[in-house]
Formats: sequence, C-alpha cells, structure tokens
Amino acid sequence: MISLIKTEFLKYKRYNIIWLGIVSILFSIILAMFQLTGTNNSVVNYVGLSEGVVWNHFSLFLPFTFTLIVGYSINREYSEATLKNILTIPVSRFHLILSKLIVGYGLVLIETVISFFVTVIIAAMIRCPDINIASCTTSFKQLWIVSTCCYIAILPVIVIFCRKQDKFLSGVVFSFFYGFCGIFLADSNLINLYPITTGLVLSNYTHADKITYSPLLSLIIILVFFVCSLILLKIFTRKQNDM
Repeated sequence: MISLIKTEFLKYKRYNIIWLGIVSILFSIILAMFQLTGTNNSVVNYVGLSEGVVWNHFSLFLPFTFTLIVGYSINREYSEATLKNILTIPVSRFHLILSKLIVGYGLVLIETVISFFVTVIIAAMIRCPDINIASCTTSFKQLWIVSTCCYIAILPVIVIFCRKQDKFLSGVVFSFFYGFCGIFLADSNLINLYPITTGLVLSNYTHADKITYSPLLSLIIILVFFVCSLILLKIFTRKQNDM
C-alpha cells in the first residue's frame, strides 16, 4: 500500500491538471479580496479576508476541484489502458483506488498550506492591521478543517462517478452544484446536516445568532460519509472484479 501511495505522488508530477487546481485556489483568494475591499463600509482586515476565502473554498471551488483532480487521476488508468496491466500483479482494484484517494487528501493538505500563505501575503499587501499569531492560527485551522470536510463530503461522488471511463466529468459538474447549494443551507440549522457545510460547524466559523451549531452531529455526518465511501468503493470494485 505504501508503494502504491508513493507511486501516485510521483504520477502527480506529470499531471498538468494540478495547475488548474492551483489557479482555482488562487482565484478563490483573489475573489475574497475583491469581495472584502469592494463592499461599501466593509472593514478590511485579515479575519474578514480569511473567512471570505473559507467561504469561497467550500461553496464554489474546492468540491469541483477535488473531484476534477482525483477523478482525473483515476480516469487515467482507464484512458491509458494501464489498469488491466497493473491488476496482473498482486494489487487489488480496491487498494489501487484507495491509494489514489489517500494521495488526494495529500493534495488537500497542500491546498491548505498554499491557501494560508497566499492569504497572509495578500493581507499584508493590503495592510490588514490584525495579522497576528492568534488570527493566523484560527485561519489555518478553519482552512484545514473545511478543506478536509469538503474532501470527505465529495468522496462518494468520486467513487460513484469514477466507476467507468470518462464519467468523472459528470461528477465534477455534480460537485459544483453540491457545493453551491451549501451557500443557501449555511444560513440555517441545516448547516449541521449538509456534508459540505459541516466544516464550518467543526471549525466554529462565524455565524448568525439564529443558527445553533451542533458539532457532534456534524462530526457524525462526516464520519458516516467517510465510512460509506469506503463501503461503496469495496462494493463497486468487487463487482468490477467479478465482471
């Protein structure tokens, strides 16, 4: 399994689609900056910028970006006809796809680090007065938790839409609307139940008084999605092996 994960990391060096993911992240941060500075009577500070990045990440950019990159890596095994060759050695289809999902979470960590440092740099450029250790720590924690929950929330989408060649693009479209719907549900107590928005609850993202956060409920939801993703992967790979 370790060898599979190392191999997947090496493969990503050849994927030009990684640059699309980086552009997506940067665009999310730049959009948050314009939203903050372009709003009348808005207070330009690091906390507001960071929260804007978190909001844009979970609702617009991360769900479809994660699905696109991880789905592409899985689809390459079909499109380049390497899957049938790999499976001739003692490697199960389940472990092969699982290794790609694990490496996908490695991309989540890289995305979090890039998002954090770029946000800090932009905040310094626009001279935000509240950049300190406490605000930076909170920002990094929120970025990591929200990104992690987004990734777990779209795992079933990746597993379902990557069963056949070239179907992952349908999953990308679905993931975009999946994340976009979170914008409307985040303004109600459904924020605790909707998988994409559970990261906001678990990271204690700023919310209106009318909303009651239930971290335990959100944690249960995201754990159920994680377990269901593994079960679905096991079922689908077993069916494909039997074909």
